[in-house]
Amino acid sequence: MSGGMSALLTRLVEAALASPSVHNVQPARWRIDGDTLVLLEDPARRLAVGDPRGHDAAISLGAATEGLAIAASGEGLTTQVERLSDTHGALDQIARLTFTPGASPDPLLPVLAKRASWRGAFLPPSPADRTAAAALAGTDRTVITDPAAITAIAAAYDRASYAIMRGKGFRAELTHWMRLKPSHPDWARDGLNAAAMQLSSLEATAAGAVLGPFFRPLAAIGLAPALLAEAKGFAHAAGLVLFHRAAEEDPFESGRAFHRLWLEIDAAGMGGNVLAALADHPETAVALSRDHSIGGNRRLVSAFRIGRRSGTGFAPARLPLSELLVS
Repeated sequence: MSGGMSALLTRLVEAALASPSVHNVQPARWRIDGDTLVLLEDPARRLAVGDPRGHDAAISLGAATEGLAIAASGEGLTTQVERLSDTHGALDQIARLTFTPGASPDPLLPVLAKRASWRGAFLPPSPADRTAAAALAGTDRTVITDPAAITAIAAAYDRASYAIMRGKGFRAELTHWMRLKPSHPDWARDGLNAAAMQLSSLEATAAGAVLGPFFRPLAAIGLAPALLAEAKGFAHAAGLVLFHRAAEEDPFESGRAFHRLWLEIDAAGMGGNVLAALADHPETAVALSRDHSIGGNRRLVSAFRIGRRSGTGFAPARLPLSELLVS
């Protein structure tokens, strides 16, 4: 393998660091093998409680693959993906990526490095904003722009999220991946830091307390649901996007499409925040699918609230390239 090809593959892996992953756990690892790349998963980064079957991990790995394929298009390369099922030391082999010349740059390439979750406030939507949101509709996404429907789904989201949060194991796992103070050793490396969650220092301290030692007493007196509610985050949303795929689809492929959808949201000039509880809470997912004509042969994979950002961004937490490239 030439040094030039090795440098190129290293650049592609570096570009793929911008890809989303559940709780920002970043499970993807990469190995350069001749002129190909092997995608591996670090199983130590699985969410044992929140994702016991590895569904979200597979989506995250698919998203990383799509990010790398988009980056490769900027180098004039088309990416072929061969699924693998084997182990490589402590890592699981997921796919082999090979490259052939002749690709044009993917239209989503300009926003690949800029995409990030937006958990802050939205600007009041203009008619043009709602039109732009509606234009994101497609065969695998249903877009809702009616304010009354958005309000109803916001309430459903809070109920679903609280139902999931009631699990002690889930809360412990979530708070394990939260970095509430800049002094946390992994603040800039992985997980969900307070800057990414748009929390002030006071709000971050309160979140740690509500999700931690005070959850049970607050739940007992009925205050926990209100303190954890995110309905205000839906204020001024230009729309909600329900992302659904074929029920039997490999979550890895769903993850590739999920990443593209998120990049399309950013390319439309909007910020997006994932509403995982709408898909993860079975009763809520069934009700949304019924109410918004998502057929029984489809699976609600995830959802977003989207709108024009109000405020500035943040530096994403990312593991260094040296940890993601393995031998």
